[in-house]
Amino acid sequence: MLPSADRWGPLPTRNREYKVRRTIKAAAVALAATIAVMSGAAPAGADPVSVNDRVNKALVFLLVQFTGQVQVPFNDGPAWSADVQVAAVCTGYIVDPTGFIATAGHCVNASDESLKNELREQVVLDLAKKQNWAESKAVAIYQRALRESWPIRGGGGDGDTPSVSVKAKQASGPNQVIRDWTTLQVVASQPFKDGDNAILKLNSLPGPLTGLPIAKEPPQTGEAITSVGFPAQVRRVSDDVTLPQPSFKTGTVSSRQQNSAGVAQTEVSATLGKGMSGGPTVNTKGEVVGTNSMKTVSKDETSEFGFITDNVALRQFLLSNGATLTTAAAEPSGLNMWVWLGPLIGIVAILLILGLVLLLRRKPKSGPPPFYPGGGSGPGQPQFGAQPAFGSQPSFGTPQTPSQASGPFGPPAAPRPPTPGFGAPGPFPPAGPQQPGFPGQPFGR
Repeated sequence: MLPSADRWGPLPTRNREYKVRRTIKAAAVALAATIAVMSGAAPAGADPVSVNDRVNKALVFLLVQFTGQVQVPFNDGPAWSADVQVAAVCTGYIVDPTGFIATAGHCVNASDESLKNELREQVVLDLAKKQNWAESKAVAIYQRALRESWPIRGGGGDGDTPSVSVKAKQASGPNQVIRDWTTLQVVASQPFKDGDNAILKLNSLPGPLTGLPIAKEPPQTGEAITSVGFPAQVRRVSDDVTLPQPSFKTGTVSSRQQNSAGVAQTEVSATLGKGMSGGPTVNTKGEVVGTNSMKTVSKDETSEFGFITDNVALRQFLLSNGATLTTAAAEPSGLNMWVWLGPLIGIVAILLILGLVLLLRRKPKSGPPPFYPGGGSGPGQPQFGAQPAFGSQPSFGTPQTPSQASGPFGPPAAPRPPTPGFGAPGPFPPAGPQQPGFPGQPFGR
């Protein structure tokens, strides 16, 4: 009786199918792990380098000049001084590619009392130099000018407020579009108590400009931010011809506050230096969350507190003065590489898995070991008939005597009735003289 194919034939096939399933599962696990790693590697926000690069493209250096005349109460009667000028350095940033630029209100507000005091100080310094006053006398005269609020009018006697001139230029480098000093129009401005915002207009575009989007929602306490601007301290030690590169100061949102007039403002931990006024403070997505406004110093001068304007009020101010704001969705940004690289890697992994499966299916199937009727039952098992030579036809008519057979360890024991081999799949009927011997152990064992 020949062994059933169901008993011995399927074993190699099941073994091969098991290997295929195991390979597919391993590949699937590897693919899932790859996707998980890619998901974890992709940052929650935009790439900081690309954010800083975009901010840099929108940043402008502002040179502001105020001109006015001061009425001095001389002993023989009041008289208007000659034109005096006060210069200031601020930062601005493009919010509309058509030429609208945002900055801090106090940078261009000619009605600001601190600006008027600087004009009064300049007049006193000019008088002290002409009349050779002692320093103590100059200080006393200046204090009197502050107490009496000496009147001020525009340059050349035009108007009752100082005239203001704003020129802009961008720092040298690959992002520079505004290469020459260009005059800007002051469209509107607010004093400190009303929000400290200002909007300027570049009427002659030297090339395509990049605008920064303004966040629609207020920043949350603890949110990471970056304050950007041109600090005056850096400018003093730099070449006067070449503008300094902007400084990027990182920090977090410390709190949301209101000033004495009830106007919202945001406290930040980033260091704000003079000259950085008017620059943008952005979140990790590159959206402006406020304009650099001011800083306060503790009484013991050990702590500084920086404040930026409210971005919601800033949006309303800019829109009400004709600007079309840049939206975050419209940014021509370079997408995070995982957006396209992730699916590409996934497709490649799937193709590799399919190729592996097809390769395994096309591999020649290995059958069970050759079965020779009357052959031995495997290594270490007693033989019940002579093993035919490899490739010869088995003999079914002449049973072998015990003396003609030999086992791997010498002559076998005395003949006995055939019994199933060790590990055989079940009892078989006793073998007759012409019944073939048992097969060896299963394939792969």
